[in-house]
Amino acid sequence: MKFLGRAFRYIAWFVFAAAIAWLLKRIFASAARQQTVAANTRARVSPAPSPKLLYRDPVCGSYIAEEISHPWEQGSETLHFCSRECLEHYRAGDRIAAGA
Repeated sequence: MKFLGRAFRYIAWFVFAAAIAWLLKRIFASAARQQTVAANTRARVSPAPSPKLLYRDPVCGSYIAEEISHPWEQGSETLHFCSRECLEHYRAGDRIAAGA
């Protein structure tokens, strides 16, 4: 009788452990699926930012975005400078050329 009771107890623990393992497997698989769907959704929702147009400084040659440049209109053309110093240097060169 002890043998049957012990065998029944082992079988019950085995079934219990198998049920817990099955439940954990389903939980982790569901979480992985949700994470994959969220990653794919994020990738589709946020497109890559468009590149900004850069202008070349005529004095030092560096490239500068329009938002942070120092613009100078010369005739129908707008020049963009990286700093106030480059703008002043260019204007001084224009004055010298105009006086010559």
